This record gives sequence, structure tokens and C-alpha cells, in this order.
Amino acid sequence: MNISDYADYYPLFSRYGMNSTAVHELIVRWREPHRFYHNEMHLQFLLEAIEKLHAQGQVSDTQKDCLLMTAFFHDAIYDPASGENEEASAKLFTELTNGVEDSEAVVQMILDTKTHMPKSDLSKVFSGLDMSVVTDSDFEALLTWERGIAREYQFVDYSLYKIGRISFLEHCIEAFPQNKTNLQNLVAYLKQHKPRIGIYAGSFNPFHHGHLNILEKAERIFDKIIVARGINPEKDNLLTNKRPTGVLKYRQVEGFSGLLTDYITSKEEHADITLIRGLRNGDDLAYEVNQQRFMEDMKPNLKVVFIRCDMQFEHISSSAIRNLEKISKGLGDKYVPIE
Repeated sequence: MNISDYADYYPLFSRYGMNSTAVHELIVRWREPHRFYHNEMHLQFLLEAIEKLHAQGQVSDTQKDCLLMTAFFHDAIYDPASGENEEASAKLFTELTNGVEDSEAVVQMILDTKTHMPKSDLSKVFSGLDMSVVTDSDFEALLTWERGIAREYQFVDYSLYKIGRISFLEHCIEAFPQNKTNLQNLVAYLKQHKPRIGIYAGSFNPFHHGHLNILEKAERIFDKIIVARGINPEKDNLLTNKRPTGVLKYRQVEGFSGLLTDYITSKEEHADITLIRGLRNGDDLAYEVNQQRFMEDMKPNLKVVFIRCDMQFEHISSSAIRNLEKISKGLGDKYVPIE
């Protein structure tokens, strides 16, 4: 969605007492980088569907406004690691708007999306639109939906994600039998599917902009990347067991000890695994090729992809950042992504 698309709804926002700051916050939230299904494309689908219902005379002007505001706020707060998104989104709605006559109805419809057990006829309309990806999609559309959800839950190990996802889809088959065949086909697909997962291994102490540059490039190639923090005998690994935050918050970050080849093998039951190695220059390449020879002796079927960082990051290294921090605390901050 473009800013002009939101501008079309400024009169609606104004009716609910939203100022420009509130609208800006709403837009920023919908554009968060960890959204791959619950994003502006999903929002735009809902807005267009609601406008169509209104044009067909199926909802009144007031009902249309309620539905539109519910669409804008029902996933306004979306943290896939949280179980309180609906409550938080409803709270955000009350904070960014000034209560009008139908505000309580909007709040209830937002809350209803947690279970999709609507408490009113209008909420039933919104729930039907919100769940149409499950109830009305063909297999290809369901597969696109699945890939988006998998990206949003990439911080969960795929072996666990697969179990939970199949369980959810089997519940959907019972709840929405009208699309049983397509949903069953999706379950069958997931049971045999092995996603292409890259393992980006290093000490990452600290994780800097050069690392992020390589990670983002790898994510354009693979279905998912695991950031694997290992123990390097030549480096200080104080950050290995810290809980991921900032740019790594919604990515799978694991610490491992022992051989990297053993760690890679442990992930191969449920996924097609490739090792990702980052390069800054020719010296890095010579070192990595030498290391690869040893790893191939231990794991002959090892697959490796080398990815070079962009030129502006070639000079950055974790050891250099640590040395800068020893000289003056905060001197290395510019080389590390904001937490």
C-alpha cells in the first residue's frame, strides 16, 4: 500500500479522532519487516472486500466504517511470539482514537479475531473475510499463505513448527469442511516437504552490519536461515547464550558446541541444509576454503554457499569492534545494528 492509499481513509480516521501522529504509527506498524502474511497486502485485501460489500449494499455506511477500522487495527500489533496480539491491538485502537458511538463494537470485533468465534453478525462478516484465505483459497493460494506464515515463525525450529502447523491445519479441516480437499492437500505437502534452510554459523561477538548484510542476502536465496552461534577457541563468546533481540528477534538463533558438521547433521531430518559462509575479501576466501576441506573430510555430503558482503562492510569485524570498545565504550556502536 502507498501513502495515498491510506490518505483515502483520512476522513474515516478523523471521524474516530485519529491525528496525523496516530495514523503514522498505524502505518509504521503495518510495515514492520517481520510481517510476511499479516502485512499491508492482507490489509488491502480486507479493505477492498469491505468496500465491495458496501457497494453491493450488504453493509450500511456505519457498518462499513466499523469493518474498516477493525481491518486497520485487528493486526496492528503483531508479534508472532506473543499470544496477546488481539488484546494489544484492541488497546492500541482505544489509545489512538477518541471513543465514538461504535468504538466498542470495533474493539469487540478485534478481540473476536483471537478465536474467530464472532459475538455479533457484523463480527461474523469480518471474521469470514479474515479467514477467507482458509475457507476459499485453492491449493496454490494456500501454499502462498503457508510460506508467509512460515517466514513469520522462522524463529521456531522447523521440526517444532511443522508439528504445530499440521495440528492447526487439521483443526481447520474440521472447522471449515467447505475447503477440506485443498487443506488436506496442504497437510500432505507439509508432511513430506523439506524446506531449504541455510545455517549461518559464527561467533557473532558482536553481530554487526556486515553479518546482517550477508544474512539478508542469504534470506533471499533460502526459505529460512538459522543463525548458529558457536564456540570459537580463538574468540571471546560472551554473547553466545544471550536471548536474541533487535534485528535477530524474529530469526532462529541457536548456540552450539562441538563440531559444526554435527550440528548441521542434527538439522537434516526435517530440512535440506546448506552452510552459509560470509566473505569480506580474498583472505577470507582462502581461510574458508581451507576450513571447508576439513569439514568435507568429516561430512562428505556438506553443501556450502559463500556470500560476499557489500563493499561498505568489508572493513568491519567483531574483533575490531571489541577492540574499539576497549578503547572507549560506545565507539563500536555505529557498526552494530540498533537493538
